[in-house]
Amino acid sequence: MYKRSIIMLLAVALLITGVMVGCRGTGGESGSSAGNSGQSNTGNQTAEEVKLVLWGAADDQKMLREMAEAFKAEHSDRRISIDIRVCGEDVARDEALKDIDAAADVFAITNDQLGALVNAGAVYENTKYADEVRETRTESAVAAAMVGDKMYGYPSSSETYFLFYDKSKLSEEDVESMEGILAVKQDEGVTKMGFDFGDAYFSSAFFLTAGSKIYGENGQDPSSVTFNTENGIQAAKYIASLKAKGVEDMEGDVAGSRFAADKLAAFVSGNWKTEAYSEALGDNLGMAKLPTINIGGDDRDMVSFSGGKMYVVKSTTKHPLEAMALAAFLTNEENQLKRFRERNLLPNNQLLARNEEILEDDATEAQVEQFAHSIPTPSITQMSKYWEPVGAFTKDCFDGKIAEKDMKSRLDTLVKDITAQ
Repeated sequence: MYKRSIIMLLAVALLITGVMVGCRGTGGESGSSAGNSGQSNTGNQTAEEVKLVLWGAADDQKMLREMAEAFKAEHSDRRISIDIRVCGEDVARDEALKDIDAAADVFAITNDQLGALVNAGAVYENTKYADEVRETRTESAVAAAMVGDKMYGYPSSSETYFLFYDKSKLSEEDVESMEGILAVKQDEGVTKMGFDFGDAYFSSAFFLTAGSKIYGENGQDPSSVTFNTENGIQAAKYIASLKAKGVEDMEGDVAGSRFAADKLAAFVSGNWKTEAYSEALGDNLGMAKLPTINIGGDDRDMVSFSGGKMYVVKSTTKHPLEAMALAAFLTNEENQLKRFRERNLLPNNQLLARNEEILEDDATEAQVEQFAHSIPTPSITQMSKYWEPVGAFTKDCFDGKIAEKDMKSRLDTLVKDITAQ
């Protein structure tokens, strides 16, 4: 019964889901004889060496080198070298937009970055593998990889954030609600709850839970944000109340250190932190969907952003067929499973929906349950104006720098800033 419930939850989730400066080489060039996955140019170009540059996060470098070697081993009719460089999803868009010609042929981004890249003419349309993406990926992953009616991305993983907690300090019942977490008396020096209020990816959850809308009902209207309504004011008041109750503002790496030092009971983050927190807590690591919070007198399931990652091909690549083949290979079923095993990233390939290894993973279970209470992160260009102002507002609110009487006017200003054209 338990396994059947998880399978059903994952099926639901599949329907619903949908710091480095610059990008540098790592000596990760993979340049032995290799092929082009059957999508090569014809004629005298067959003997030409195809040189591709691939960007990826620092934590992905070993995995990407292995994938590149597998790509070459699978296709031995061409000479392809793949220069793998460090450039994470958090900065890839900005680096590419500085000079698209200097960007990697293939690079990873988060879903919300695609719109800005396409509008800038920086991404090559997925003309070879669009049908494969539509047939094998979740509905939300397909939607995220498109701008208008054209497919640009190669979806690689889905994600949302959830609760990590120390099972020696909190029970499963305690973590069902924020109020339950904060009601537990902890030893001196132990923080009851950590949260990154300066990161709008996480802190937007309070507004979403209160019922505020971000860029309209479906995230596509750049002129419509309802943070400055009564719902938004309730969210701001709730954030402002948390510091006195034992919540502390902190980033993910700090939380890992606190867990390891036995000084933190709970923290909100994503599956990219599972390995680090597991090392810090060992058998005491617990994972669950986000706790309910009481806003406006009602206990509500906390609503998170859901999204994911994808690879794209730059518009000015000299080898579009080979670059598309590499992007498709990096995100195929086999490599999505590899990415899950090595990086705890949840696949969005529907063929893996009933994989026993994935279903038995605690982080997957927590994400699957949270996906039911999430909305897709908007991918429109306007999101580039959203993150910094919202993160600054929620941090100021938590720090007590915004008086209750000033919340409406500050929210008015915030909405004006994040909807400005």
